[in-house]
Amino acid sequence: MRSIASQLLWCCLLVAGAMRNVQGQADDDRHWDLQALMAKRRQVESATATFVEHKYLRMLMQRLETSGRLRYKAPDWLQKVTSKPSPETFELQGDVMTMVQRKGERVTASLSAHPEIAALVEGMRSTLAGDLATLERHYTIEFKGNASAWRLRLSPRNATVRDKVSVIAISGSEEQIKLVEVRQQDGDRSEMIITPVGP
Repeated sequence: MRSIASQLLWCCLLVAGAMRNVQGQADDDRHWDLQALMAKRRQVESATATFVEHKYLRMLMQRLETSGRLRYKAPDWLQKVTSKPSPETFELQGDVMTMVQRKGERVTASLSAHPEIAALVEGMRSTLAGDLATLERHYTIEFKGNASAWRLRLSPRNATVRDKVSVIAISGSEEQIKLVEVRQQDGDRSEMIITPVGP
């Protein structure tokens, strides 16, 4: 279940900003804040991005690297397809999470049966939807920067989630997410670099 939760977290966070803004940069910088970022998120109906993820685990001397593709379609369909080093697919549709592993094993779980994972999902879905009120119910939010370079820091409010994840840091430009870092309470951390490839 922890693996599913990890996949879910990345999938939700990283597809959220895969489309670029086409308005003038100078105008955006004058009016850019957390509300402006959420407004841009609300315009995203679908998105596709490639990713390269690095995981740093305390038990391993070398970092782990995976890569693949992320897809999102409003309001609640998410998919993460890992191609390297081995194929794996994670999908979220409504309340149902499904993971297909490299040998074809399929694992399915319901969000309603796992409240701590559901808390993560609702927080991430609110980011995708630009729903600031819901996001604030699940996270303490710190926002810094402007349209050309901003950073969003999310600290989980739910105690069970907070026992696993200490902070999520998202960096980007306009509504495009470029880097997401997740720090866990046990010292493990992950970072993912994404590149949008269109809707």
